[in-house]
Amino acid sequence: MLVENEHFILFEENNKVIMRTKKEGFPIKSLDTVTSGFPRLKLHSFKELMKALQNEGDHEIGLYAAPCELYISPSKLKVELHIYATKEEFAEGKEHFLLQAEELLKQNGVVYQSEQLRTIPFVPGNPMTAAVGQEPVKGQDAVVRYIEMPDRKPIIRDDGSVDHYELNFVTSIAKGDWIGEKELAQEGIPGFNVFGEVIAAKKGEDVKLFYDRKSVGEFEEDGKVILRALHGGALEQTNGVIGVGKQLVIPDDVGTKTGSITFDGSVQIYGTVLAGFSVNATGDISIEGKEGITNAKEIRSEDGDVYIKGGVFGAGETVIEAKNNVYVKHANNCKIYGKQVNIGLYSLGSEIYADHISIDPHKGKVIGGITEALFSIECAFAGNTHERLTKLTVKGVNKEMELEEIQRLAEQLKNEHEDLKKIELTLKKMEGTRASLTGEQLNMLEKMKTTMQAKQQQIMDLDQMIKTKLQLVQTASSPKINITKEAYPGVNIQIGKISTMLNRVTKGVFELTSEGVLNV
Repeated sequence: MLVENEHFILFEENNKVIMRTKKEGFPIKSLDTVTSGFPRLKLHSFKELMKALQNEGDHEIGLYAAPCELYISPSKLKVELHIYATKEEFAEGKEHFLLQAEELLKQNGVVYQSEQLRTIPFVPGNPMTAAVGQEPVKGQDAVVRYIEMPDRKPIIRDDGSVDHYELNFVTSIAKGDWIGEKELAQEGIPGFNVFGEVIAAKKGEDVKLFYDRKSVGEFEEDGKVILRALHGGALEQTNGVIGVGKQLVIPDDVGTKTGSITFDGSVQIYGTVLAGFSVNATGDISIEGKEGITNAKEIRSEDGDVYIKGGVFGAGETVIEAKNNVYVKHANNCKIYGKQVNIGLYSLGSEIYADHISIDPHKGKVIGGITEALFSIECAFAGNTHERLTKLTVKGVNKEMELEEIQRLAEQLKNEHEDLKKIELTLKKMEGTRASLTGEQLNMLEKMKTTMQAKQQQIMDLDQMIKTKLQLVQTASSPKINITKEAYPGVNIQIGKISTMLNRVTKGVFELTSEGVLNV
């Protein structure tokens, strides 16, 4: 028997706690005082206890736990020891309780420290941490480093006499130069659980190296993977892939000694390009001469950037074009086309066409000519005190029209795929009976192959056009013109289809309001 009073008798039978209720009305709040001396008592539920107190007779209200119990975590990294005893009971029978606990730990195969177990303070109702495993440590991930790409941001500095337009444009690479490296992923440190079993550690994650395998090679050196240039040239990076492009270096001028240049790769010219001569390249073009170029015919980069350190005097003839960016110190009576055009000092009487046009916002001037961007134009001064006509236009992107065009192209692409499928089926049938075809039918077969190739190319072009337009819609920003210092009368500002001619000196960011009105 555990407890007896006028309301009930509490006793243990086969590890079950039975309440024999003699009289109803015992206050539930007083039960804690009665049972606090029996730590081994585990009640089933409050509902069952209330039922037992309100109904005479025998009721099973809980279990009578063993003096010691173990809880092993699901991860097997921690074992908690529960000793159900009062402070006084534990003090009197500490050695007995601990021997029981150790026997329980041994039966479950737990690895523990007997001496440490005896030093753990006992707090009634609180579990004792009997054993702890060690989590495995994941190995270090592979670490990749690459040679730093040049930051193509023009710097204009004034040394007191001459303005310099500096740009870290080309990084020349020699055969065998370091391009990058990878420190290999490391093995982890194994752990162990409370049963002494080893827990395997994960090796660090590998990291892929992105490089052009035609110009860069992998070499194992001192436990690392080293990337080295397979040949000399210019450092380049295309779509996140680093490589060494073919490079043509002209130590002097492009002129009568060299003739006009056409090159598959990058071109670096330490002099200038003389009047009437051209430079065409698939990669970057850098013209380092301080005097820039005068009356050259054209400078054209098919896939890269163009940098002209000394600027351009074009006499209305010179054309500068790049698929990506153009950097020039100044533009005088020339035409420039690019994705982004950066001009250091001024644009005078020139035609500039790009997505974004930046003429140094601190002191850059645009006077005369046409400056037309898709998204933005910035400069410090526009026009002059003589009110020379200067056209600044930002067209913007009509997203609704572009999406309609994308839908039309997608439908066209679908039809082209269907046509291609028909051609392929016809070709397959004809190839199956090739041995029996007449000469005329064989000619037809060859023509059909040519048609199929043309159709495949057409599908690729359409697909690329759709991707380009989708990217345009996704990245399109609100069209604006930012003139930071002064815009003079004679400057025509146009955003989209709305334009106005300035009749007073002003400055600011010009754009369309929510009502579609130009804020001039």
